[in-house]
Amino acid sequence: MRMRKKKNLVPRMERCEACLVREPYDMRGRWRELMPQARELRLELGCGKGRFTAGTAQAEPDVLFIAIEMVPDAMVVAMERCVAAGLTNVFFVSANADQLPLFFQPGEVDRIYINFCDPWPTKRHAKRRLTHGSFLKLYRQVLKEGGQIHFKTDNQGLFEFSVEEIPHFGFTLSEVTRNLHEHGPVGVMTDYEAKFHELGQPINRLVATMVPWEEQFPSEIREVRSRWLDAFASEVPEAELGTHVLAEGNYLWHLFSWEFVPCRSGDDARKALEETAGEECYLFYNEYPPADQPRVQAISGADALALAGRSADIYPSFDGMDWYLVDKDFTWTYAHTHEADCGPYFCSLEKGSSSLSACDK
Repeated sequence: MRMRKKKNLVPRMERCEACLVREPYDMRGRWRELMPQARELRLELGCGKGRFTAGTAQAEPDVLFIAIEMVPDAMVVAMERCVAAGLTNVFFVSANADQLPLFFQPGEVDRIYINFCDPWPTKRHAKRRLTHGSFLKLYRQVLKEGGQIHFKTDNQGLFEFSVEEIPHFGFTLSEVTRNLHEHGPVGVMTDYEAKFHELGQPINRLVATMVPWEEQFPSEIREVRSRWLDAFASEVPEAELGTHVLAEGNYLWHLFSWEFVPCRSGDDARKALEETAGEECYLFYNEYPPADQPRVQAISGADALALAGRSADIYPSFDGMDWYLVDKDFTWTYAHTHEADCGPYFCSLEKGSSSLSACDK
C-alpha cells in the first residue's frame, strides 16, 4: 500500500535539518564524530515512521543510531518524532540498503536492525529480500566481528527463508522465536508491529551474530543456476524469462540472444574474457554435460581462455554443447552455445563494461 504524499514535505524536512545527513558518503569512517561518547553505532534499515527508532534511541541514550529510509514521506514523520522527543543520538539518511559499504567503513557498525521489511514473496524477487545472501554480504562489509543483526517480521515465509539463508553467510542464530509477544509485549515495537500484535498475529524474531567466514563457490548446479539468474536476469520480466529462457526447449544463453540484457558477442566476447578472466573462474553445464565431466568445476583463467579459443580438433568433447564460465562472485559470465551462429556471449555487471550486441534468435 502506498503512503499518502505528505503535505509541505520540504519545509517539514528543513525543520528537522539537525538530524538529517544529506551527504552520507562524506561520513564514511567519521560517523562517531556526530557523538564521540557513543558506546555503539547501530543502523536501522527502513525506519518507516520511526516509532521503533525513537523508542529505542530514548531507551539507550548512549548509543548512536543511524536510521535509513528510502521513502521521504515516511522518514519525515520519524524525524519529527525524534525531534519532538528531544533526541540528539539519532540521525537519518535517505538511501537504499545496498549503499551501506559506500557509507560505512569495515567494522564501523555494531548492530543492524531490520524490522518488517518487504517480504518479496515470489521466488524471482528473492534477491530483493533484506535477508538474502546478497544483502548479508553487504552487511558483513560494515559490521564489526561479533556484530549483530536483529530481525523481526510478521511474514512466516520470509522468516523461514531467513532462518535458512542467514547461517550460510557467516552468521550464527540465537533468540529465534516465532511468537515474540506470546507472553506479553517484548521490547520497543514498530507501528506495524503494534498493529499486528493487537490483531493477535504472531511476530517472528531472531538475532544473527557475525562470525569469521569465507564464501565458497556452490557445488550444486541448482544453486549455481539460481545465483546466475539472480545476478544476470534480475531485471528481466518474469513472463519473458519464463517463455524464452526457462521454459522447456530453451537455454540460459537465450537471455543474451533475445537481447534481454546488455552483452558482448562473438570475438568481442572472447576479447572481454581475455581482459577479465583472472587466475581462476568456474565452468558449469546447465544442460547435457559430458559424461566424464562434473557439472560444476573450478578452472584456471588460462584454461578458460583455451576453451574460449578452442577448436573441435583440440577440444572435441566441448564441441556442439552449451557451457558457461563465471567468476566466484558472479560479476561476469561467458556463455558458449551449441549454435554456430549464436554467441559466444560475455556479460559483466561492472558499469560500462558491456554493450548490447547479440545475434537474432
